[in-house]
Order: sequence, then structure tokens, then C-alpha cells
Amino acid sequence: MSAVAGLPVAITLLAVVAGCADRENDLDTYYDDPPAGEDRSGGQSEQGSSGGSGAPRSGDTSSSQAEEPQGTPASADSALLLTDDDVREEGVTPIAPSAVEADPAAPTCLATIARHPGAAEVGERAWEYPTGSTLHHLVTRYAERPAADVLAEQVACGGEEIPVSGAPDGVDTHAWCQVGTCTVVIAAEDVLSTVEVRAADRVSAQEAVGRLAPLAVGKHA
Repeated sequence: MSAVAGLPVAITLLAVVAGCADRENDLDTYYDDPPAGEDRSGGQSEQGSSGGSGAPRSGDTSSSQAEEPQGTPASADSALLLTDDDVREEGVTPIAPSAVEADPAAPTCLATIARHPGAAEVGERAWEYPTGSTLHHLVTRYAERPAADVLAEQVACGGEEIPVSGAPDGVDTHAWCQVGTCTVVIAAEDVLSTVEVRAADRVSAQEAVGRLAPLAVGKHA
């Protein structure tokens, strides 16, 4: 009686073995392809997971925020920038800021500030004198720290420091001259305002900065 009872089990096992004998012994083709986004164990594939190397999935905000590059800073408040009317008596003509060439081997103070990371907003204007000298104004706003800290701790301006007077309370001003380039930097709350004149000689540049500094400081009054 026990031998007869075991016949259905034996027949079933033979049928399963026979059905598998006609298939290739290749694990890559043995199973049907899994649904997209899942591995063969039924979980998410490594590429689709947050730790994978693939692109973030739609709706995965934590992954997309971590991998999204920082964008270009927004435009700074134009009210803080010098205008054509402000510099009219200088006899200058507006030019594109990119036209003010800087020596990469000897960056000016303004160029150093412009390349410094961390500014949330940036604005700039530039002009050219009939002699070929240039006037460049850069405004940068920092969202996470006072501008005075940025100037004191992370921005290196070379040259000889020159006096600047007339700044109101709460506004720090510093100025430097190096060869034919003179720069005044104004730190007010979260904003750095940098005015730079590049001329053929130091005397001309320093005199121009002396005329322009009060105008730039007045924007923060």
C-alpha cells in the first residue's frame, strides 16, 4: 500500500525534471527579465537605489538635491551699483565687465573677490576712461555670514593699504593700491561693494578711487 501511495510523487518529480532538461543551464536566461527598477530578488536594482550611480528617480528629492550642482548666483540689488550718472564727471564710457582684462598671474583685489565662492547674489558694471584706464564696480551678497567676515578672513587683497574716510556707522571700508590699480572695498551687513580703478600709474588710480569711494559708500546710507 505504501509503494502505491508513493507513485504520484515519483511521477510528479519525473515530470519536473523532464521539463527542465530542455532549458539551457544559464542563469542569465533561466529566469524571465525582472520588472524595471527591481533586481532578481524582487528588490530595487542597485542603479535605481539612492546609493547607485544612475540618475535620481523622479520624486526622489533627497537624491536630486544632493547631486544637483549649485546654480549661478542671482543678480544683486542694482540700487547698490554705481550708475552712469554717478560716474558722469569721470568722463567714462560703459563697457562690458568681461572687457576688463585681468592678469591671472597677479589677480587684483576685485578679481579675487569675484572668484571667491559663496556669494548668493552678484552684480557688476564697468566703464572705460578716454585714456584706456578702467573703472569696475562689483557687488556681492552673502547669505550665510556677514560681509565683513568674508573680507577679513577669506579675501586677500595685496598692495599698500590707503586711508578711506566718511563711512557711516555699521559700514567698514578698506582700500589698497598696487602699482596702477587701486581698490576700495565696502562691507555693509551681508554685502561687499568693491570699486576698482586700473590706470597707467598709481597716482591717477588713487585719485579716482578717492572720488568714487564716497559715491559707493553713499549707496549704503
